[in-house]
Amino acid sequence: MATVELPDASDAPLRREAYAGRVQATMYTLASLLLLALAWQGISWLVGADVLPAPIASILAIRQSAADGYLWSDMAVTAYRILGAFAIALVVSIVAGALLGRVRVAERLLGPWVTIGASVPSLVIIVVVYLALGINDRAAMVGTALIVAPSMTFAVWDGMRAINPELQEMARVFAVPRFTILQRVVLPQTMPFIFTAARTGLALTWRIMIFVELLGRSSGVGYRIQYFYNLVDMNRVIAAALPFIVLMLAFEFGVLRPLERFVFRWRRAEAR
Repeated sequence: MATVELPDASDAPLRREAYAGRVQATMYTLASLLLLALAWQGISWLVGADVLPAPIASILAIRQSAADGYLWSDMAVTAYRILGAFAIALVVSIVAGALLGRVRVAERLLGPWVTIGASVPSLVIIVVVYLALGINDRAAMVGTALIVAPSMTFAVWDGMRAINPELQEMARVFAVPRFTILQRVVLPQTMPFIFTAARTGLALTWRIMIFVELLGRSSGVGYRIQYFYNLVDMNRVIAAALPFIVLMLAFEFGVLRPLERFVFRWRRAEAR
């Protein structure tokens, strides 16, 4: 006789609780954005609309920028440069952080390099890279990555040093293969640090790239901010920056956080 599998009723309360948690988080996010808009409006009244345009005026300026035809192309160019610089910085930070955290000789010899790299002024790095590679997108990506990578490397390095040595020793005693140790012991303990490095690194990459574009590019959000600043048109300055800020927030909440929940879904399974 064929058996019929009944749905596991024990999962229903957990699903309802998760749904309620998502709804609550969404409500708090909307409330936070409303408070931010009110604060923005209040500061605009205090300092004057010529210094900080009000939210409604900024939104109208964004609409005009889109009608003029440069808004989306600027965002696309800047997004391309940011993704390239972030990818370079992420790869460099993971490799360097893993090397410094796992190899004692490398930590002693190369550890100070990370501190020095984090201490060099951003302007110096950008100028040197522009002189070496030329004023082009590749130089913008490499220069931004060199500025961002040290802070991301510190986070990955800390994650490697935080690995519990007892778990690794136990795995070796039971002759667990190296790949399994990496998959089951090293990665679960270091992934939170890698996600922290990625989140902070992406935000820093965005800010540095705007500065890089302002210095040496003739397109992108940073260039457009400088152009309208020279014209003393603060409405268009805010209109150039605000859509990309929204895009970065959408990437944070639409990509990074769901990916983080997926990667760390084992935490919820162990908590049951």
